[in-house]
Amino acid sequence: MNRSRPTDVLPRLSRAERRAWKAVERKAQRDHETDQLVALLGLAAAGGGVTGVTTPAEEHTDQAAGTAVEMIIDGRRLRAGRVHRRSLSNLRDAVTSIAAVPLTAVGRYGPYWVLTFRVATEQLVLLVDHLTLLPEWGGGGRDVLPGVAGPLVGAGA
Repeated sequence: MNRSRPTDVLPRLSRAERRAWKAVERKAQRDHETDQLVALLGLAAAGGGVTGVTTPAEEHTDQAAGTAVEMIIDGRRLRAGRVHRRSLSNLRDAVTSIAAVPLTAVGRYGPYWVLTFRVATEQLVLLVDHLTLLPEWGGGGRDVLPGVAGPLVGAGA
């Protein structure tokens, strides 16, 4: 059976259909970010701490703008994109000197995610472009909210 190549539907839509398509896309993105924010707030409320920080090798390309990192917070993996190098260095130093660096607050500042951690003498604030909750790692950790499984938690749940 020969199949024709899939074509991009978006250019063939009318202006109103494109607006509606893009509105649905923006809503899906907002819903996803809300789900992630709720999950991270649950981690912060549960007293989750960073126990590991790694820098994926394939994401080392843009050192001037920042670095992508993966963190393990209470057994859950989190990928943060474009973290400032000095802030990342401070977080790594804290993780090496303390067993777990507690996540105390999560929020948004415009298009950026703000992650606040408690270190020995002050608050360490990370401002990142992209944030993605990844599947659980290592079998450790607990559910973000009791009775709810998975990396994303619905805002209405």
